[in-house]
Amino acid sequence: MSKKLYHNTVAVIRREWKRILGRPIYLFSSVFVMIFCYIFFLSIFNDGMPRSLPIGVVDLDHSYVSRTFVRNMDAVPNVHVVKQYVDYGEARDAIQRGDIYAFYTLDKGFGRKLMSSQQPDFSFYVNEAYIVAGSLTYKELIYMSNLGIAFVQKKMLELRGEEVIDKEILATVQPISNDSHMIANPYVNYGVYLLNMLLPGIMQMLILLMTVFTIGFEMKMNTTSNLMETANKSMLAALLGKLLPYTLLFSILGIGGNLVLYKFMHFPMNGSLLRYSFSTVLFVMAYQAIGVMFIGLLPSLREALSLVAVYAILGVSFTGFTFPIEAMPRGVQVFQHLFPTRYYFKIYVAEALNGAPIRYSLIYFAVMAAFMLLPFLTYKRLRNAVMKSSITDTVK
Repeated sequence: MSKKLYHNTVAVIRREWKRILGRPIYLFSSVFVMIFCYIFFLSIFNDGMPRSLPIGVVDLDHSYVSRTFVRNMDAVPNVHVVKQYVDYGEARDAIQRGDIYAFYTLDKGFGRKLMSSQQPDFSFYVNEAYIVAGSLTYKELIYMSNLGIAFVQKKMLELRGEEVIDKEILATVQPISNDSHMIANPYVNYGVYLLNMLLPGIMQMLILLMTVFTIGFEMKMNTTSNLMETANKSMLAALLGKLLPYTLLFSILGIGGNLVLYKFMHFPMNGSLLRYSFSTVLFVMAYQAIGVMFIGLLPSLREALSLVAVYAILGVSFTGFTFPIEAMPRGVQVFQHLFPTRYYFKIYVAEALNGAPIRYSLIYFAVMAAFMLLPFLTYKRLRNAVMKSSITDTVK
């Protein structure tokens, strides 16, 4: 960087800091929104996974056996029997209102059939419109339907005076025992699963919107003549000076978020936190470059904001941490290469989850750095738009 460019850039940086500190919307839309998201989502996932999900019971048998079965079902930490309903219709209305996520029915003769070693009627209904709650309640109902029946059978045999060995009854219920080891998330913490990419997804949206807004707002309010005068007619100095304060703010927010997640919340970090934090800085700069490209492509604040909003939402979808890219149609998989979030996710997997050596993720670092070349595709168009706005401002 030449000495002249340096001084011009510093002058624009000072001007931009005054605008940031003088207009609350700048700090609110960048710093405070991101801090609120960290506090909000970390509070939601403080327990790791949902507990005591409300479910209902329709007990048509009203026997000692059915009551024992209901008590055992209510003892599971992930679900909680909040109410017993009179019939199927009342329970269905409750699940449609959202009062409960699932309910199960014990038909008449449930206890008698269980005591006589017959197959009892046991039905359950789950609201799968809520993916997490539905899948968890379904899993618990399947597990407890087997374990609860086995427990009741064991107690009844003991009341008859028969000796029952726990291993024998468990072998009947679960002939093959599963020994599961969940790599990198042994506690089934939904915060570990979601927040590592959900929070960067929110931040990339804020970066794009703030980048387009800060440049587009200058043209909309006809203040570009003052901007170019401060930059000594240097478009490069004007861009660098406007973007670097936000690069610093979002980099601090990103690295600070990494420290909160991996140091204080003890999320898995099997690799280098330093390298991962460096990728966070590249992530910020890559999305700033994309924002500059979009405002250069559409030098209209309204149109550019609409475009980056759509792009940011697609970026979350094409990350691949919720729905795998490999399962998408081949024609759609190509679009994954247009989003830095995809490469940031790959670095996260390599560093945080696998603890892989740097050579396995160097290509992803390089691709994110390559995104910073995108502004040069629309640089001339953006410069012409800024100069045109500057001339209009001077005439006025």
